[in-house]
Amino acid sequence: MTILANHAHVFPEEVWSEGSLEELLRLMDACQIDQAVAFAPFADQVRKVGIEPNLWLADELRKHDRIYGFGTIDLKAGGLAGQVETIAQLGFKGIKLHPAFQKFNILAEELHELYAAAEELGLLLCFHLGVHWHLIKDYHPLLCDELAHLYPRLKFTMEHVGGLSFFLDALAVLTNNLESKNVYAGITSVLNKDKNLLWYLGPERMELLAALIGSEQMIFGLDFPYNGIYETKETIDMIQGLDLSKEDKAKILGGNLSALLSK
Repeated sequence: MTILANHAHVFPEEVWSEGSLEELLRLMDACQIDQAVAFAPFADQVRKVGIEPNLWLADELRKHDRIYGFGTIDLKAGGLAGQVETIAQLGFKGIKLHPAFQKFNILAEELHELYAAAEELGLLLCFHLGVHWHLIKDYHPLLCDELAHLYPRLKFTMEHVGGLSFFLDALAVLTNNLESKNVYAGITSVLNKDKNLLWYLGPERMELLAALIGSEQMIFGLDFPYNGIYETKETIDMIQGLDLSKEDKAKILGGNLSALLSK
């Protein structure tokens, strides 16, 4: 089975050596992962070393044909539609957004030009959703329901499926938007009980999720480097052990993401 994993955060060596592209490739080899999606760092994570994150990642990925790039947005720089266009021009297939870390409301007025541009260009957005020490009203999963209705052709993932605290809210959004098939459950850091109990959902909820929204709306993610080889193998083994067909597991472990990235 070919595995294509979403949701790897990567960093320049001088910022975080454990999060380098070389370390990601080492993890991929150890876990028998064929390809992965790597997110550019957020601007605030590399500003002090004078690196433009999207340009840095695009340059690095010229050396690595097993990795797809996703860009990030610098909210302090403004011109969000232009930033989205630049991300697409760099050959990236999507954008990572973290409302809690970047401190924005999902439905804030200034974000709408970003969403409109991403919808038009066919970019996949990946939202971090789960308790993350910021005002919950800014990133509550229910906000994604309105987003899906405002931009019916916009494709996005709800990473961590809201975590333990908001799983049912995320499930409501996912089931409410099944007709459009544009909202996906990010199966990321939700099957490692000892690593992050606040986000742990377990295999039973994964089987419930598949029964209610279908395996074609589920996408496996790494959360590298916050998860290492042990946690990644554990997650893959748990997905392989779900009471689902071989075809369903193949969709979750890369088939769905591959179809999205090939459009």
